[in-house]
Amino acid sequence: MTAASQTQSQPALQSVANVRLEWKPRDIENGHTHVDLRLVNTGQTPLEMRGWSLYLTSISGTEPSRLEDSAAITEVIGPLFRLRPQSGLPLLAPGASTTFKLDYGEAMILTDKAPTGPYIVYDDAPSKAVPVADYQVYSLNETLTPQDIYAQNEAITVVGSADFPPVFPSPLSYTYASGALSLRHGVHVEATSNLAPEAAFARHMFGTHVSPHGVPVRLSVGAVRGQTSAEAYHLDITPKGVRITGASAAGVYYGLQSLRDILSLGGDTLKAVQITDAPRFGYRGLMMDVARNFQTREKVFEVIDLMARYKLNTLHLHLTDDEGWRLEIPQLPELTSVGARRGVCEPGTCLPPAYGSGPDVNNPHGSGYFTVSDYIEILKYAHARHIEVIPEIEMPGHARAAIMAMAERSRRLRALGDPHADDYRLDDPGDASVYHSAQGFSDNVINPALPSTYRFVDAVIAELVALHRQAGVPLQTLHIGGDELADGAWEGSPLAKAAMASLPHADTGALWDHYYSQVIAKLASYGVKAAGWEELGERKARGANGGTQMAINPRFKGQVGNLFVWNNLGGSEDLAYRLANAGYDIVLSPATNLYFDMAYARDSHEYGHNWAAYTDLDAVFGFNPLHMVGTQSEGMTQLDTAGKTHLSGLEATLFSETVRDPQRIDYMLMPRLLALAERAWAPEPAWARTTDPASADILKAADWSSFANRVGKQILPSLDADMPDLAYRLPPPGLHRDGDRILVNSQLPGLTLRYTTDGHLPDATSPQVTGPIIEKGLITVAAFSRTGRSGRASSLTNP
Repeated sequence: MTAASQTQSQPALQSVANVRLEWKPRDIENGHTHVDLRLVNTGQTPLEMRGWSLYLTSISGTEPSRLEDSAAITEVIGPLFRLRPQSGLPLLAPGASTTFKLDYGEAMILTDKAPTGPYIVYDDAPSKAVPVADYQVYSLNETLTPQDIYAQNEAITVVGSADFPPVFPSPLSYTYASGALSLRHGVHVEATSNLAPEAAFARHMFGTHVSPHGVPVRLSVGAVRGQTSAEAYHLDITPKGVRITGASAAGVYYGLQSLRDILSLGGDTLKAVQITDAPRFGYRGLMMDVARNFQTREKVFEVIDLMARYKLNTLHLHLTDDEGWRLEIPQLPELTSVGARRGVCEPGTCLPPAYGSGPDVNNPHGSGYFTVSDYIEILKYAHARHIEVIPEIEMPGHARAAIMAMAERSRRLRALGDPHADDYRLDDPGDASVYHSAQGFSDNVINPALPSTYRFVDAVIAELVALHRQAGVPLQTLHIGGDELADGAWEGSPLAKAAMASLPHADTGALWDHYYSQVIAKLASYGVKAAGWEELGERKARGANGGTQMAINPRFKGQVGNLFVWNNLGGSEDLAYRLANAGYDIVLSPATNLYFDMAYARDSHEYGHNWAAYTDLDAVFGFNPLHMVGTQSEGMTQLDTAGKTHLSGLEATLFSETVRDPQRIDYMLMPRLLALAERAWAPEPAWARTTDPASADILKAADWSSFANRVGKQILPSLDADMPDLAYRLPPPGLHRDGDRILVNSQLPGLTLRYTTDGHLPDATSPQVTGPIIEKGLITVAAFSRTGRSGRASSLTNP
């Protein structure tokens, strides 16, 4: 069993608690994890075991219960739980400890499943909290062995750099020609005025090579032979210069990104080559969640740079959720003064702690938002890199931050006697509905029966439209959520019941349709298209057995833009195809392949979730958009010819429940984002077109080997040079004992591997692995980036 330390990074609100907390799993039995939560008195005086409660946030809820005679544990709201010692417990002497027995209803393999952000609240000061700074999380130490990793990596063969395509993602076509272009005398960039941003990017890319007397790099917009995509380009490098022709400015920009790839190979001489290229899919996106845990504008800029580098064109910005509202709306200041703050505070002034942000309202990930200026700068920054920002405002579910903020606005204005106090209220005070959302909330659904709901929606839309206009980037699409409406919502609201009675079908499904009809019409009045999660194209209805069931809802076909389909889990593997075949435009975001908040492997050391899958690099690379469902899958719908025309593209998704540290974003995104880029831009690979399974497997294995070699030998070294602070994941090496020697391999051939023989972690001065290791001892090997950063090590004894 190993321990991982979790320390509050923010200053304590009062003194730090004089206790140590240890979370230790004992075992996993019948799908349940039994855990010891040990509390140690580290102070100099006895600790009274009464008059206080311990709070923790956890993405995996413990079973609410009375813990024998020691304590009671209850779910407060969402991911926040409270453990309260029972009366009659004796004083805890200095140095003594007590242990609470917890039960979790799942296998807690990943350390990220453990509670985070613990703090103590005393009964006589309920608006104050004392952080528990000394907190140790232990794991069951379930890991992939070095031998397991070695076996997985054995499928990857060594591929020489000479066999790689010249640019990434793989281009549509390329042809090398005789001769080469010398850059020894510099380059000068020529472009028309409408390509001024692209010309500036080209000059920045060439840096000190820019000279008025250098060879020409000519940029122009024009037809690209044989291509219809507005993002197509033709790149021609000859001994006399470089010419990039794009079907649009975006095409020129992507041609420059390809030229950057060629330049990154080093040297002052470029091989003559002609490249004709265009994307496979028009939508190539990344969803970044800043609601659950907030990130700064500067971090968003870094993500945008990464996206642009690999020709992704859409940033889906998840701005609101139950746990935070992250965009300033000046007309409704409570959205950020209340909805963008998390911690322990006076009632009505912030949201409760969640996802490790702890009790301090100044924690930069629990609290924070984009000001008007921040958001405008994000829009401009993305637009300059030909990336569209699609903001997401969650509704009607996942809306607790907005609901609480508007309720506080109503309370404050009512106290002032303002007759307009309820103008933007989102909840029915008389609502007695009983429900429990997927994240544990019972009050997170906007009520569609209130006129104030639509006044609120209008105000938010109007502000977003205005912000985009100020940025010079008109709002084209607003993502309006639609996912995970909890069963039971609205059913106990007198106002909702009255509204349902007036509809053709007096049920919540009809009320859902009514609500979204109003929202979509409002967006259309601003010239904005609605997009949403897959549920926007489904209808929830009461089944014959009393439960709910989902079916394709044709109501909004042709009225909305893309539906983002995440659910490809048991029984819903074909959902995306059913929606597309029914006429909805879709973006594929399957949870098992493109949810980058999933852990890379079934390994206690890995970060993230595992509710959908473990998603290593090969799972992303091997995703086949047109054949998500096996042809032999009984009862499953295949994508038909008409349905294929409704497949807009692919999107990776990074929800942030387990992501606070900005470097964690780098780790979760990279190198998986490279595989997404390859699938979204590159032509359909031969293995995906082949109908013979055996031939397809052979072709896929070869393609995977080529990709892994490109990443390790070219792409990551180039990234180290241009973005040296990017903390991408370096995979642990595989080890195998073969007689009296240790064999070593890597998922990404080309990475530098270093080793020690005494069990100590390798560093930048350790010897490099150049072949089998014959030294004796505890052989410990780690991969290193070109900047000297190391990944997680693997160890194996050579006796």
